[in-house]
Amino acid sequence: MAPVSINDPTDTSATSSGTKPWKKIAVSKTVQRISNPIREVLAAIDLSAAPEAGVAKPLINLGLGDPSVFGNMPPAPESIAAIEESLRSGRALGYPESVGYPDARLAVANYFDEGPTGNWRVTAGDVVMTHGASGALEMAISVLAEEGKNVLFPKPLFTAYETMSAVANCEIRYYNLLPELNWEVDLAHLESLIDENTAFVILNNPSNPCGSNWSEQHLRDLAAVMNRHQVVVISDEVYAGLAWNVTGPEPAAASAPRVEGKFNRGVFTPYASVCGAAPCLVVGAISKRWLAPGHRLGWVVVHDPQGVLADVRQGLGKWAFRVQGPTSIMQRALPAILANTPEKFYLDTMTELERVGKALFERLSRIPGLKPYLPQGAMYLICRYEGLDFANDKEFVTALHLEERVFILPGACFRLDGFIRFVTTTPLPVLLDACDRIEAFCERHRLPST
Repeated sequence: MAPVSINDPTDTSATSSGTKPWKKIAVSKTVQRISNPIREVLAAIDLSAAPEAGVAKPLINLGLGDPSVFGNMPPAPESIAAIEESLRSGRALGYPESVGYPDARLAVANYFDEGPTGNWRVTAGDVVMTHGASGALEMAISVLAEEGKNVLFPKPLFTAYETMSAVANCEIRYYNLLPELNWEVDLAHLESLIDENTAFVILNNPSNPCGSNWSEQHLRDLAAVMNRHQVVVISDEVYAGLAWNVTGPEPAAASAPRVEGKFNRGVFTPYASVCGAAPCLVVGAISKRWLAPGHRLGWVVVHDPQGVLADVRQGLGKWAFRVQGPTSIMQRALPAILANTPEKFYLDTMTELERVGKALFERLSRIPGLKPYLPQGAMYLICRYEGLDFANDKEFVTALHLEERVFILPGACFRLDGFIRFVTTTPLPVLLDACDRIEAFCERHRLPST
């Protein structure tokens, strides 16, 4: 029994007073709608538990897309120096403007603006600073979605899109990505899902979880669909520039990763640069390309050549009032981070991701029953499995953890059963150790051939 103080007004043990006992306090219906498939999988597996009897192996956790986990991919020294200067300056002690400090917004605008000859023109007034890319996505989704509307997400997808849409209680529709075409969009399927109640379409390129990178022509084809139906896009480009290959014809002079123009434009194409006058909201952050997800600084950039997003701009500002802007320290550091990070840092990051991705692809390709897809960008490799004695991929990953002490996210976390996702920021020796264990695991669980 919990202790009760003398004369505690909450003591209901004396029934003579007529006080009713407390009832269980309910949460809102909004919260009840929220779910997160990744966290639900994690909750079902105790990663701190001792290995199964007879399995004396250290845990290899490949579940989280966080480049800082193993310490092998640190941020650039210039980023750390910018944060230290921000702390010392005394300029980051107060509340920022809810939409962000002007100099931080201008730094983002200058970084992405394509200049007089480009389609994507950006000013500081087009930028809202946010609490990471997740905050940017939540803001964009919440401003556009509402009950009675439908929203279109890729399948497979980063399922936080679903979590963020729960507040609006809108209908979620999934358009297919095609693995045989390196996860390009099934354009006909996408177009069949659009109607007059479609609030927006989310595009994610480069992709989590697919590790794909769409060609300029494919993005133009997507933009044509959006123009035809007058649907606004939320373009999730948190992996912008982190791409070394592309589906379709190789771009001119793209024989090696390039970062000229700050986008790696020899390989990566921002949606806003090819969508013409179609409106879109572009989401980004320093979490991935700058290898610092814990810094929690992102942005929404409004692309609106026709001026049809005036109300949306006001809505973004209103949504920003809720948290009064992201951390002042990181905002004050951002101009120097964007200006001073050397091109070599981006190139080295992409070179390592490509090296690890290729080596992992080759190793997995030698395991019977596994079909990996060679990554073209981002930080992931997705792999199909078949011919094993599991009813679904959740059973696969649970058994793999118990028997081999390897934890990996199942495709179900991304609405794609029968797949598993690897994180390529993991040191290659760790990944190869995991592959050896997975090979032994698959051999034990392979179904008899018919």
